[in-house]
Amino acid sequence: MLIHNIFTITNYTPFYSKYIKSDSIIKGLSSTTIIIFLISLILTQGCIISQQQSENYALMEGVTANDPVIIDGDLDTVGESQTKKSSGSLNIDAKITSESIISLPERKKIFQVKIHSSNIQDFQLMALNTLGEWDQIHEQRSTDSKIIDIRLKRPVTTNGIKVVVRKTSDDAARKRQNLRVGRENEETPDGRIRRGKLVYKVSGPLTAPGKIAEIELFGYADKTP
Repeated sequence: MLIHNIFTITNYTPFYSKYIKSDSIIKGLSSTTIIIFLISLILTQGCIISQQQSENYALMEGVTANDPVIIDGDLDTVGESQTKKSSGSLNIDAKITSESIISLPERKKIFQVKIHSSNIQDFQLMALNTLGEWDQIHEQRSTDSKIIDIRLKRPVTTNGIKVVVRKTSDDAARKRQNLRVGRENEETPDGRIRRGKLVYKVSGPLTAPGKIAEIELFGYADKTP
């Protein structure tokens, strides 16, 4: 009888009405159904609360990166994603990407990645699997955000995270710097010079590296009593 009085529809309608929108449904529920619903809701919320954000795994002892500046914990220092060596071929270098790789000393379950960058616009996020291969866990084709906050749909357990930078806001300037257009002129038998076809000469990567102040990696930490 006491439980019945505590969980009356009158007293708890404001609480659970935000979860059950229809008044007719609320009126049709028995007290037992309401009790079960409220207990389930409380237990679910308790589990969510207990899963608090962990420390930034990128700052753990033993973590390394292909540019140490991106994991130094200082947002005032700016590192870069590392560009692959130029091949000198226009077809290859026009699509060349750069990468930022973070290696953890042990496998961690990660659900959130924050990238602090002033120029990244298009990228892939990869995680190292147990076979030593990179799996894509997120892709973003367009962003202008200076703080890219990625919440994974499913946490991933890994000891390696890689950001593959495919496009930045500095690409146009880098292309102007490293791409030159010339002509292959030809000499005729009578000694005259005939204008030849256009030739594109590549002197370096045509895409700019990502400017990255920090990459942060977070998981869940159990709530301590």
